[in-house]
Amino acid sequence: MLKRQLGIIFLVTCLNLTTVPPVLGGHDSKVVTVAGDGSGDFNCDGNNDHVQINQALDYAANHPGTTVHLKGPFTYFIGESLLIGSNTVLEGDSGVTIKLAPGLPIWGGPGSEISDSKAMLMIRGNSAADVTIRSLTVDGSQSDYYPGIRLGTSCYNMATLVGVNGLTIESCLFKNGCNDAVLTSESSNVLVDSVTVNYPGHAGVYAYDVKKITVKNCKFINRSNSSTRFDTVTNGVFANNYCTSYGFGYAGLQLEDKLTNIKVFGNKFHKLAGPAIAHENSKGTNINIFDNKIS
Repeated sequence: MLKRQLGIIFLVTCLNLTTVPPVLGGHDSKVVTVAGDGSGDFNCDGNNDHVQINQALDYAANHPGTTVHLKGPFTYFIGESLLIGSNTVLEGDSGVTIKLAPGLPIWGGPGSEISDSKAMLMIRGNSAADVTIRSLTVDGSQSDYYPGIRLGTSCYNMATLVGVNGLTIESCLFKNGCNDAVLTSESSNVLVDSVTVNYPGHAGVYAYDVKKITVKNCKFINRSNSSTRFDTVTNGVFANNYCTSYGFGYAGLQLEDKLTNIKVFGNKFHKLAGPAIAHENSKGTNINIFDNKIS
């Protein structure tokens, strides 16, 4: 009788383990995969893909140092924010796109507090440190699914990253957005490197109340607002970027409010709808602007 009971317990345990993604059923892994063809640790089907990606990100948040790797070439449709935790890398294969799903209620809007509103990629205030986002295309779906949204009205931000100490965004493409491509505030030690921002709905990179940020080797094509905004920034670098606009837009670099130790060099500002560098009520200390080209 005892042997029979032990056998039943063993069988039930085995069946339960088979329902758990392999990475969760075994030893801790430093890389978990998300796929659209059933080959990942977490698997999507093109509908509500945020569910599986957030499961992977939650696993990473509970296992510091984990990389969440999106397998390609797939388009992952999300209808909720992807919530990124500390000590996490979110990356993708070539051909990976994270795309805003159609038919969603409005995220944010005029008069809303954008840092509290949903965004496609999100870090909530003071919730993360040492985060890397790389090798992804983020598609805000404005012309596809939300053509009626007025650009720059704080709807459907592509990335809102608040209260982060140690943030790297590299080798990404942000395109076709309704509002900012990347907004970071109350953050420190931020690097944006080799990023392309193509037709955001507002700013390409908006840094507000940030200590130590570098934006370099990036390409910005504006259609509303500025390529990058430094607003209340200490120790900011804007270097070796290419800034242009398509029809509308504003400045290449917009400097606002209190600024300390800012370096702007090696940039190319071409056919912008506004000034190359705009000072908007800025109060600056040690602002150095040199070796830039305007055409």
